[in-house]
Amino acid sequence: MKYIPFKIHSFFILLLLATILASCNGIKKGEIKRKSDSSESIYLAITKAHGSSGYEQYIKWILHHDSTIIIYDLYDLSLDSASKIIDIVDGIIISGGPDVNPKLYNEDSLSYICEVPDNYRDSLEFQSIFLAYSKQLPILGICRGQQILNVFFGGSLIADIPTMHGSKVIHRIDTGAIHQIIVQTEDILLGSNIYDTIIVNSYHHQAINRLAKSFVVNAISTDSIVESIILKDTIDYPSFFLGVQFHPEHMIDTDISNSIAKNFIASLKKQSQKNN
Repeated sequence: MKYIPFKIHSFFILLLLATILASCNGIKKGEIKRKSDSSESIYLAITKAHGSSGYEQYIKWILHHDSTIIIYDLYDLSLDSASKIIDIVDGIIISGGPDVNPKLYNEDSLSYICEVPDNYRDSLEFQSIFLAYSKQLPILGICRGQQILNVFFGGSLIADIPTMHGSKVIHRIDTGAIHQIIVQTEDILLGSNIYDTIIVNSYHHQAINRLAKSFVVNAISTDSIVESIILKDTIDYPSFFLGVQFHPEHMIDTDISNSIAKNFIASLKKQSQKNN
């Protein structure tokens, strides 16, 4: 297994070991497998894609760009069942959602300004990231997804932007906020020249604080909030790996949404060719 350069909390090590042992001892061959009669099919896991129209939009966005993709929703599954699915898919989306438990980045004292944590969701996504990264699958983290990627790899979060950061930029309102971001690298966000300034949507009160050492920032807002991250080491990890703070699934047919979807799906197709 490829070395993963980050520190995992001890109870998650135990969780992962238990999952691996359960998988080794309990999987029946053929329970979940790629269909032999659909060698060109693409399989995608989304950590949560049901429960509201917002969650369902992730599926609509992906199918808008490729209606043949087979999608698995991991939420509500046991960790063992989720791990079996990740074993056969070609990539994963870590979707948006509630606040990451501040205990995971050693800031228990900030719980008072955080939403009630979904500890199952945190465990599911820690495991999903671990397995997907180990397999070098394409990974896309959106909003909370970017945040938990940063926490998983050893970074921390701003628990509440208005309280801890202070800015004239509005990052969340009920009707949905919009603001500018500055793209700092030439990459998969736009596939164009560096330093492009674009408008994105925004619905979050948390963001990356201390950046995990595995990442570099490739987009910021005008008040210096991290809006997108990529891996430093793209040679050892050749697959798509991107975190964004905004919601491309709600920006269908905009340049940035199309670019992210196009590049992500292209990487899924490459992975599918390896898996078939």
